[in-house]
Amino acid sequence: MAKINDAFRSLQAGDRAGGRQRLTAALRAVRDSSYHPLTIQAYLSAVTLFERRRDTATASELFAEAANTRAAHETSPEATTLWFEYARFLERTVQYERGIPVAVEARKRMRESYGANTAQDIAGSDILATLLTNNGAVAAGLNLSEETYLGARRALGDKEPLTWRTENNYAEALRMVGHPDLAAKIDAPLLKKRIAHYGVGSIQALVSASNLALDHLAMGNEAETMQALALQKRCAAELADPTSEHVAQADTWIAYAKAYFHPDRALSTAELEATTRVKDWNGAPDLLRIKSAQLAADHYERRGDSARALTLRLDAYHRSQETIARQHPITFNALLGVAVTRLKRGDPDALATFKDVEQQSFNWMLREVGTAGNRYVAETMRKLADDILYEYGRYALIDPTAAVAYADAVSRWKTMEDGERTLLRLTLDRLPDEPTRELARTVLRLSGQQQEMLSSGKLDDDARDVLKRLQEARQQLATRAGTKPPADVQLPSVDDKLGTTDALVDFFVSGRGSRVNPAEPKPAARLQAVIHRHGKPPQVIDLGPLDSFTAPSVADADRTQPFRRLYATLIGPLKPQLAGVTRLFLVPDADLYSLPFSMLQDGNGRYLDEIYDTRILTRADAIVFAEQDDKLVAGSKAVLVGGLDYAGAASQLPSTKTEIERIAPDLQRWGIASTTMTGDAGETAIRGRAEGAALLHLATHGFYKAATDRTDALWRSGLVAARPLLDRPPRRDGDDGVIYARELMDWNLSAADLVVLSACQTALGDPSRIGSVRGLPTALAIAGARRSLLTLWEVSDEGTANFMARLYQVLADANLDYATALRQVRIEAIHGKIKAAEAPSVWAAFVLFEN
Repeated sequence: MAKINDAFRSLQAGDRAGGRQRLTAALRAVRDSSYHPLTIQAYLSAVTLFERRRDTATASELFAEAANTRAAHETSPEATTLWFEYARFLERTVQYERGIPVAVEARKRMRESYGANTAQDIAGSDILATLLTNNGAVAAGLNLSEETYLGARRALGDKEPLTWRTENNYAEALRMVGHPDLAAKIDAPLLKKRIAHYGVGSIQALVSASNLALDHLAMGNEAETMQALALQKRCAAELADPTSEHVAQADTWIAYAKAYFHPDRALSTAELEATTRVKDWNGAPDLLRIKSAQLAADHYERRGDSARALTLRLDAYHRSQETIARQHPITFNALLGVAVTRLKRGDPDALATFKDVEQQSFNWMLREVGTAGNRYVAETMRKLADDILYEYGRYALIDPTAAVAYADAVSRWKTMEDGERTLLRLTLDRLPDEPTRELARTVLRLSGQQQEMLSSGKLDDDARDVLKRLQEARQQLATRAGTKPPADVQLPSVDDKLGTTDALVDFFVSGRGSRVNPAEPKPAARLQAVIHRHGKPPQVIDLGPLDSFTAPSVADADRTQPFRRLYATLIGPLKPQLAGVTRLFLVPDADLYSLPFSMLQDGNGRYLDEIYDTRILTRADAIVFAEQDDKLVAGSKAVLVGGLDYAGAASQLPSTKTEIERIAPDLQRWGIASTTMTGDAGETAIRGRAEGAALLHLATHGFYKAATDRTDALWRSGLVAARPLLDRPPRRDGDDGVIYARELMDWNLSAADLVVLSACQTALGDPSRIGSVRGLPTALAIAGARRSLLTLWEVSDEGTANFMARLYQVLADANLDYATALRQVRIEAIHGKIKAAEAPSVWAAFVLFEN
């Protein structure tokens, strides 16, 4: 104690070198002793001394030393306090990456020492959540922050300041990932509570007023922003601290907001220089320094001074990396600003910057999707991709080199994969035995489920179960076959898989909202086509606003002209790139999945199927597998379902039984063993028979319900089995007679070369950036089906039965692949050769998705 006190006296007297030497010796002595509480007390006192002197480096060294002492590894209240204070220190000093493992240890000790949902446990969780979010692990951080906030409200009540702190930090996390509307619902009442408790002249009230202002600023609410900023300034003035810069900060926010909301008002030179200087103001919040630099850059660009603008954007990017996180939406947005300015300047490194921001954000997305799911992060991720790819796409239109890189980016973001699953599919036949191959198929299915659930923000018990099963399957597969594919297995490019008379058109929808007023409707989304030909670099064509491609009803009497216009605007601009093409692969996006491409007609009245051998892929790399298992295979199994008893819950479909009875003989001629299921065949029985079948044909009722609430699309689409309980809310139940898409996603259809859902609306779902549309198409692809033949609208019973019967007859007689047979039958129907299927409402309804 004497040595420790002597060291502190020397330091306080100004003897920096001698005092530091004495302190080092004293701390060495105490940490080697058995006086563990004294060890921790000495280190905490030393850290406090140096932090007050703003010597963060020395404080960090001392905390790191303390964490390695025997005292820190004891189970004691003092050790718990040390870890907690260390985590708080690393949060304060923006050492987020270092802080996460420390906060994990602190939280564990707080829970063990004081119990779950105690104030101490909540405080520890709150710090960990903040560190995770600020370090870019946004999904995990937001999940924990929400859990902590809700736990605090339950355990401590709504009048406890610690609850308010968790509210504040949860709202901060929401705002930082682009959800100020949700943050404002927390910040507004929190501001009132803090003013009532602490008074207007308090730092707590000032922080809440500032946060509410930032919420409204991000939402584009000018009046509410200025009102909150005025309150912030009042709070700052009443703090009565003449040494603080709070009033100056409030004035700067006000000046920034006025300029932000009126971008067309040119700033005077003095105003612009003042805005520029904010980036160098060490006393200002980092977010204000970043935003001021970006705002000043906007104005310098309008003045034609792109060099100064670029310098400011680089400053904003580097500051965001240093003070927020290297991997964070705010940082990516700052780097995107750098890329766009470099593009405007014509800088040679513009492409490298676009590649950098796209790849960084894509890798961040993969990490977030692969580790946690959060509905708000999922939405932010999609907005981020829209912004980056919108600007990248504009660049690709003017630079052929950029078009090549952009084509790869489009393919990545539409699948939200890095090629791992495609490589595993390519490796399947190389695996040593069937048990190992089946394990690989399990990994494929579960990784698809993981991606679907987590990217849509579904971290529920189902998702946790999938994550656990996936981890176990991956470990088993690694034990059997290693963690890497064979060296000679490489991802082929799309262009390499195309023949000289082939073309692949990858459609892509992008749009960017207003930065100044996000509440305004987004500008019309634009449609681009990325065209791939063998031996040629990809080309990007802008096709215009997406609204131009809304499909008219096939039942309209005057449908011919609208579909001819669609052909002229969708396919017509691509004609130069499609010269010599006979086989056309199309990869839709967003609302284009509901477009009946087979209805498009050229100026001579020829339908698309009469012009091209048209194939619909759900993803560009599906072309790698397009010619695999694409015909009926003798000796395989088929399951045919139809003529089900709906027990009055739905109208009977008598032609469905006729349909499967007409199909079975054609399959038998090919030596395919068919299992026919009719009458009371329920969901569980159908699932059991479907596993292992190469062909699954279900003739029944299908449904897709448009969103009216937050119910997931996978619970709003499905099929009807026997004796359905249609009046119950959707849920996982193998005995309710309803096969929801969410349930179908968990089926094992890895053996299925073709799944036919001969039912209404089975191709419909919610537009999605992942795996076609969120509904039955997505569910079938994840379950392992290589192809699925689905319908775009309600179809007639008799016409569908005749169309399907003819399809299987052609497959059996002509030995054609599935896509070619469908094309031939559709053309026959167009020319009136199939009874009750002559109308487009029948033959145009069917679309074959290849996964």
